[in-house]
Amino acid sequence: MLNRMENLGYFEGRSEYERIKSKKTGLIKYYVEPKERLRITTIDYKQNGDGPIDSLIIKYLEREKPLKSGDGFSLDKLQQTRQEIAEDIKKNGYYYFSGKYLEFEADTLSPEKNHEAFLKLSLKESISSDALVPYEVRKITVFPQYVLKTEGEGIKGDTISYGGISFIQEDIFFRPDRLYPYLFIKENSLYNPENERYTNRRLNSLKTYRFVNILYTEDSVLTDGKGQLDAAIYLSPLAKRSFRTELEAVTKSNNFAGPSLNVEYLNRNLFQGGEAFSVSARVGYEMQISSQDLAGLNSFETGVKTELIVPRMISIIPIKDKFRYAVPVTKFRLSYDLLKRSQWFSLNSFLAVYGFEWNPNPFVTHNLNPISINYIRISNETAAFKTLLAENRFLERSFEQQFIPGLSYSFQFNQLVRNVKRNRFYFMFNADFSGNALALAQNIGGIRGANKAFWGQEYAQFSRFDVDVRNYQEVGKESRFVSRIIAGFGLPYGNSVTLPYSKQYFSGGPNSLRAFPIRSVGPGSYVPEGGRSSNNFFDQAGDIKLEANIEYRFPIISFLKGAVFTDAGNSWLRNDDGRGGKFTNNWINELAIGSGVGIRLDIEFFVIRLDVATPIRKPGVNGFEWQNSYRMGDKSWRQENITWNFGIGYPF
Repeated sequence: MLNRMENLGYFEGRSEYERIKSKKTGLIKYYVEPKERLRITTIDYKQNGDGPIDSLIIKYLEREKPLKSGDGFSLDKLQQTRQEIAEDIKKNGYYYFSGKYLEFEADTLSPEKNHEAFLKLSLKESISSDALVPYEVRKITVFPQYVLKTEGEGIKGDTISYGGISFIQEDIFFRPDRLYPYLFIKENSLYNPENERYTNRRLNSLKTYRFVNILYTEDSVLTDGKGQLDAAIYLSPLAKRSFRTELEAVTKSNNFAGPSLNVEYLNRNLFQGGEAFSVSARVGYEMQISSQDLAGLNSFETGVKTELIVPRMISIIPIKDKFRYAVPVTKFRLSYDLLKRSQWFSLNSFLAVYGFEWNPNPFVTHNLNPISINYIRISNETAAFKTLLAENRFLERSFEQQFIPGLSYSFQFNQLVRNVKRNRFYFMFNADFSGNALALAQNIGGIRGANKAFWGQEYAQFSRFDVDVRNYQEVGKESRFVSRIIAGFGLPYGNSVTLPYSKQYFSGGPNSLRAFPIRSVGPGSYVPEGGRSSNNFFDQAGDIKLEANIEYRFPIISFLKGAVFTDAGNSWLRNDDGRGGKFTNNWINELAIGSGVGIRLDIEFFVIRLDVATPIRKPGVNGFEWQNSYRMGDKSWRQENITWNFGIGYPF
């Protein structure tokens, strides 16, 4: 305790302890008196001359001002300042310089300035002569297909020179012209650890390589007072091709369960430029396992998806930004999915996407899809489904307009990727637009009016925006309060009176309102015939969504965690469809609320979750009603009001 106080500048602190014994137990009481803290009055640098390192240190202190007059003395802060100064010096080529060559002296001998110190920074006299010499990278050699050899074998391969860098590989595994842009280390440039880190990070972001090692060897010849370094970059590739199969068993809160099979083929270096090409397929079957009115319903789903991820920008507009932090990628995606819902319909979905993803820093991710074409075709409609659509014109329109051409953009700010502080935030913004470019082109071409079509297919027109804001507040070593707000707004116009069904919002389920079955809340105060117990197979949806969640997570024992939570929210329609689901000024009185508890098996990289919840406020025949009784012994009440949610991972 005395050592801790001295490290914080309490040099006159006092610490004592007292032992209190009993027959079988004991108690120790500690008494700590820190007294007054030593504070810094002035900071100065003691120069050894007019050398370049002296100049760099003085410029850094003037520019960054890491230590200010009046700050409390802190050993950790002094050590951090030494490392930051050393890092700044290394960026100017001083390969061997280290924070251990810097020392602080605190002069506290002035009697008129009690508890104040004059801080002096200087270079140690024992500094190595190598640390005073700037080094230049003379030669760079890259091994794009490096495999650890046994002793005496050496490294074989042909040498290709590109951009002044030598690439040695037996075959053309990775094209030098494609690999060169990832390298920030350049010949005849001063050594800079920042360029090394950027190079390492960019190469590691490729799906092609397992390990990246950058090593330097010193050339003892000095030129113009500079040392010389040779850089060797060893890249150990992953297997170029892989095949993966996955068998799943799924159970949902709407009493559907069943198996699914997923298979994927991946080529990590398709065109010898780090391009990742994958083909995946999925087959799944779900059936209604409850004994309620709609027991026996089933759903069959299958699909195939191809994706090509190119680790660079591919655009008709030249983009010259170097993207220092991470490699931007261009994504091409084609997919087809078939969904068959017994007693209702079959749904064929085709999707084509061309877009970009990039990270300007560790916390921010941008996704831009300038071209996104989604075509959905409904077939094998049953009489019951046709009757349902005939009774609801808005629902019918949402299924008619299933040609969705447009663009989308998302922005993500995520502090969870690093433990930067005790209070961390997550923010996601999405924008989705459809039909605007087509409508503009047709207006220019003289095609006006409602119900515009392209190739005989009426297309959807809408703008859709949603945000997801989360806060993670640490309240103990392993406990935290987590809160989330989701808001979504869809604006149909032109051809559309409502959003297409695939773009609508839903409430209820294991990652939403956990006291209600999946997609069973809304729109507004609407309740299907038979109430919640009917387990309506046809999902309820809306154009607008508001949702808030709060959860307290705490440890129970070892990797077993607990949670207490409350969820509130609903979805609404922008235009009235006769069911009472339109968004109005009375929306706050149409919020469904539920609470519950959960347990989680959290082994860091894998979380299994089980939550149980019950409604506190729910829609009824007379509008929203507060739950006024909890009859846990009544089986019918439990079936109506208790929802179990089993999931993988945290809900948010």
